[in-house]
Parts: sequence; structure tokens; C-alpha cells
Amino acid sequence: MLDRRNLLLAGLGIVALPDAARAAGGPVEARFTLTNQRVLVDARLNGKGPYSFVMDTGAVVSGVRRSLADEIGLRPAGQRRLAGQFFPMYLADEMVLGDALRQEKVALFGLDSPRLGGEGLLAAGLLTSFDSLIEFERGVWRVYPTGSPDRAGFTRLVSHIGSPRGGGSELIYVTAVANGVTLRPILDTGGPSALSVSEDVGRRLGLLREGLSWAPVAQSGITGLADEPSRLVRAESIQIGPHRYERPLVVVRPESRHGEEAILGLPIIRTLDFSTDRSGDAIWVRRNGLEPARRGYGLSGLWLSEAEGAVRVTAVGAGSPAAAAGVRNGDVVEGVKTLAEGIALINGPSGRPVILDLRRGGEALKATFTLAEYL
Repeated sequence: MLDRRNLLLAGLGIVALPDAARAAGGPVEARFTLTNQRVLVDARLNGKGPYSFVMDTGAVVSGVRRSLADEIGLRPAGQRRLAGQFFPMYLADEMVLGDALRQEKVALFGLDSPRLGGEGLLAAGLLTSFDSLIEFERGVWRVYPTGSPDRAGFTRLVSHIGSPRGGGSELIYVTAVANGVTLRPILDTGGPSALSVSEDVGRRLGLLREGLSWAPVAQSGITGLADEPSRLVRAESIQIGPHRYERPLVVVRPESRHGEEAILGLPIIRTLDFSTDRSGDAIWVRRNGLEPARRGYGLSGLWLSEAEGAVRVTAVGAGSPAAAAGVRNGDVVEGVKTLAEGIALINGPSGRPVILDLRRGGEALKATFTLAEYL
């Protein structure tokens, strides 16, 4: 078991091995579970658990659900400002990951996001503090405290391991080419999209041009869901080193949604085993046998909101079945009392017919269409 003492907020610290492990000089290995949307590692806090934690290389501070922190009895440790909001901090005397990595005095911020997918998250520092290797197809995470992994068959990317604005864990920045434009996205195993970009970058990539089909999709983070949807649109390609991905779905975030200009997410990352190289300040990747994960979206093309006692259409995706049926922004959906009822009405599998009773101003309308994949 590897001891990492004096651990700071985001997984940074000094590696201290027992004598036997130091003499062996080999890596420490932990297992994880890969789903289409999450990388999950078993974690024990203060001897309790295991609890499923999300490996999130886009996070600068590790976190835990507030309810679990209270249940375990983690000590309060002040507050931390993240993404423009203050979150409570908790202190665990010990955290054990994958029954292999042991950490002492771990600070975790408290969060309540229902979309987290686990009981907590593990920040990027767990991978960027020392040489490590992630093999997604095998579900193996290796830490090399006294040496480096064998990188035969790997390609060194034009990349950098560095601290983001505001401090915290060092993040992994790589070079990628999307639609012929060179980007510097962060490598984010917690990212649900193949690539997520700001509105300005989306414009540079040609993803906001007139006539291009797009779907409204929810954009979430540690502060919850954005008030307005992002656009999901198909790019021509994404290139990462020698590895090329054709026709990926890319999220273009609205201007009001701040964050990194570009984020490379798990749907693509899962296809690349990667190794952090601390001395070389670089990332090495190797294509494995996994395919990119599919990103789902609403097949109607509609985004609904609830205001003033009515469920209204607030976005209609270009090229969508709803757009072809003449549904417009501002239309009120009749016959539903709640937003949940409205969403249930327009969702379903491809081929499902939808009939909407709408009110536009003082006019009653009916829109009929069939749900279909259109991107």
C-alpha cells in the first residue's frame, strides 16, 4: 500500500513509501470501473466504505457528497471558492483508493449535485503529482512513485501539466486539432462530451454557422445546470496526435457559461490509454480497443422551460423534427401542468410520434412530428 502524506486540497503532496515497497521499486496498482460516462474508483474514508468516487481530471479540488460527509462525521474545515461559489470543506483523516493508495489528512469540498454519478470526485492531482498510467480497457491505474512506466507503443503529445487560474490541482493540457483548428483543451475524465468548447471557439470551428443542425442539451457543473442550453453539433473531425476521430458530437457552451475554452471529455479519452510524465512535463497516449462513447440528445430538438405557470419552448434545434413541424421559441405547451410532464411528452426513442397542442399568442396550434436522430 502506498502512503501519500501531507496531502493538500487537490491531491498534491509528498510520496512516502514503506521500506518494502521502496525496495521493490515497482508501481502501485489500483482498479477502477469504466462506464460510458464515468471512471469510478472505490474509496474508503476514515475506515468506512467503500464508496464509489468519480475520477475527474478536470477538477482542481477533490469533493464528497455533503450527506456522506455528515454520515461519516468528517470534520468541517472552512470554505473554498469554486466556480464563483463558496462550498464547505471537510477533512478526512484517511482516504484509501482502490485498496492500494492511502492518503492522510485529505481536504474535500462538499457538493450535492444529483448528476455527479458517485459519492464524491477525485481531482486531477491524483494523476499529475507523479508518473502514472491509466489503461481504460483493462480498468487499471498504476502509480510510479520511484520510476516511469514502459511507454513502448505510446505517442508523446504536445502537452503540458500546469496549474489553472485560481490554483488547486495541476491539470493536463493537450494539443488537439478540431475542424482544422489547433486547440489546447484540458483532458477531463469527468467531461461527458467528446469535446466541449466556448462560444468563441465554436465560432472559430464553424460550428455556429447558419444552416448547421444542432440540438439543445443540458450543460452542468459543480454549481448545477446552466439556465440556458448548450448546442450539440457534429464536427468534421478531432485529431489527437496520430489518432483521428470522424464526425464527433461537440458541445458549444453559451456565452454566459464560463470555463476552459476547450475540454476533451471521456467519450474520446476512454479510447486512449495515457501516461503522465512529470519530468518531461508531458502526456503520452496509446490507442486501445475501445470505441468512443455515444452522446445522447433529445430527438425532438426542443428545450422547454417553466415560467409564470406555463411550460414554454425556449429553444428549437436547427434541422430537428420539431423545427420541421413549425414549432417556435415562445410557444406554450398546452395540456401539461409541470415541466416534467412537458419533458416526458417530447422525449422517447426514435420513431415515437409526438403531438403537441400549442398556443402562440392568442392562436391555438397543433404540431405533429416523429422523434428521430437528426445530427
